Amino acid sequence: MAARRTPMRWPATWKDPATLALLKGTAVDCLLLEKGAGLGPIAARAQQEGLMVAEAGAPPPGVTVTDGEWPGVKLTASGTPDRVSAGPTGVPWVDANGWKIRLMAALHPGTDIWVEAVPVAPRLFPESYIIGVADAAAHGGRWIISLDERMAAGVAAGNPEALRAWKTLTGAAGFFSAHEEWLQYVPAAVVGIISDFGGQNETMSHEILNLVARTNQQYRIILKKGFSKACFQGLRAVIYADEDPPAPDLRKEALAFVRSGAMLITGPRWGELPGRPLAGVEHPRYELRAFGRGRLAVSRADLDDPYLIASDSMVLISHRHALVRFWNAGAVGSHLAVTPDRKRAVLQMVFYARLFGDNRPSVRIAGRYRQTRLWTLDQESPGAVETETQRNAVEAHLPPVTGYAAVELEV
Repeated sequence: MAARRTPMRWPATWKDPATLALLKGTAVDCLLLEKGAGLGPIAARAQQEGLMVAEAGAPPPGVTVTDGEWPGVKLTASGTPDRVSAGPTGVPWVDANGWKIRLMAALHPGTDIWVEAVPVAPRLFPESYIIGVADAAAHGGRWIISLDERMAAGVAAGNPEALRAWKTLTGAAGFFSAHEEWLQYVPAAVVGIISDFGGQNETMSHEILNLVARTNQQYRIILKKGFSKACFQGLRAVIYADEDPPAPDLRKEALAFVRSGAMLITGPRWGELPGRPLAGVEHPRYELRAFGRGRLAVSRADLDDPYLIASDSMVLISHRHALVRFWNAGAVGSHLAVTPDRKRAVLQMVFYARLFGDNRPSVRIAGRYRQTRLWTLDQESPGAVETETQRNAVEAHLPPVTGYAAVELEV
């Protein structure tokens, strides 16, 4: 597999070809130029230096571009770092693109996924650019590097602070280019979300993915079209919340999956379901039924609240099956992936909020791993990480980290 390119939207104000020297020694190897911005000399010099050049809005072949959010904790209108917008539980709301990258990869297999997310105020801190790179790369995509006007002007003028931010940004991009092997790992999952992810089901299914990801449940996207029995392998549960009932073949395989010992979470639109009510087991929103060795969780009302679906699923499936659990980590997103032989794994973590003081996050990773090592963006080689080995898991106690960290594991 060819190495994935690192794209950058070239600032329209950088008209001097000499500014291409800023890319020397970096991972950036594809420039997206605005049409009509007078960047012809830039295009000519860039091609002479072996860089790919494409028109902004017209990506090269083999690339799918998705519109994303400028990632990070959503601040209040004041923009002050200590005031954030929160969700229904008071947890800071996080804009993130990992679920969208994975969905686009499922819908457009064999293409590289680039995220178009232009930096926006008030989140224009240097750390925000690092999160922009990591948020996409941790989930197998690439952020189209874009600079806000102030940073672009500062870098071009040689401002020391802007150049430090630029060096850190390009260093982060280089880190992920140096770890292309992680792209060959397979996402680990405990729950599958079944949908066609379009039409009348688009809004609900997309928001379920978004919110399941925010809970750090490790999930699998299952497309109704072209699904196979293998899509259910290794999962503990699946969620079906589409407006229309499943096709007969999907219904058959999903119920066989439940009968073998798993769980189906769905609502009345599924249609008639087998099983018998579970005596002594109650849930305020779901009727629970036994079916074979598994369970059915059938919503009493139509599934119309993706937040409740995501939060209820954690309880219905049970925390004991969680592949990843965090303590003291703040607003964090995660992506656990394993090699096909399951002998190695990598947990990539994006910390969307700054951890103040001597804040030491801890994470429990399910699996019988004997070796662990820690990567951060400022390391050329991995370091040791303090761990506690449990019966079927490893608990890693991380040092204070900024923006991103990854734990590699090996059995």
